[in-house]
Amino acid sequence: MQVLNVQEALLTNYEVLLVLQEEDARHKDIQATASRHHARYPENVTTLKFEALQYLNNTSCTSQDGAQLSGLKERLREYELTKAEILQIANLRPKAPVELYLIIEECGDRFQAEDLDAMLEIVASELPREEMLEMCEEQVMVNGDAEMAAAVDEEEQEYDEDEDMAEDDELVHANDRVVDEPADEGDD
Repeated sequence: MQVLNVQEALLTNYEVLLVLQEEDARHKDIQATASRHHARYPENVTTLKFEALQYLNNTSCTSQDGAQLSGLKERLREYELTKAEILQIANLRPKAPVELYLIIEECGDRFQAEDLDAMLEIVASELPREEMLEMCEEQVMVNGDAEMAAAVDEEEQEYDEDEDMAEDDELVHANDRVVDEPADEGDD
């Protein structure tokens, strides 16, 4: 195998999600039409695809579309951001200037506070709001990921129980502490 283009393009989470969904649909079509021996994907590829889809389906990229990303790129063009910085902004959807400082290299030298506020307004207007993400999460819960949500709830309960046990253990050990004080025999 020979790599033709090391890095053809940078992809947003939305674009990766689309590619994985197309590949998943293609894989399912092949499995449905071909015999089991001809259409076998390596297990690690299937697992990787499944876990990536599961992760991306729980991010804000599920409520984005190509027009929103194009609009974001167009409106941010005036700030002369790098492709990687625009990609990070699209994926992370910053809401505060401090988040932009983490994304944009030498942000304090390149931009004034007003520029950062303007960028945040662009992000808020071009990309979907959190309410849309919450609606998508509710829809996922209704569409069959209730089992996963139950597993997460169970894991949180176990964590809380472990934390409570650690606190109880600390209290027990605190009561067991013995302080040896030297006896003053010369005071008699």
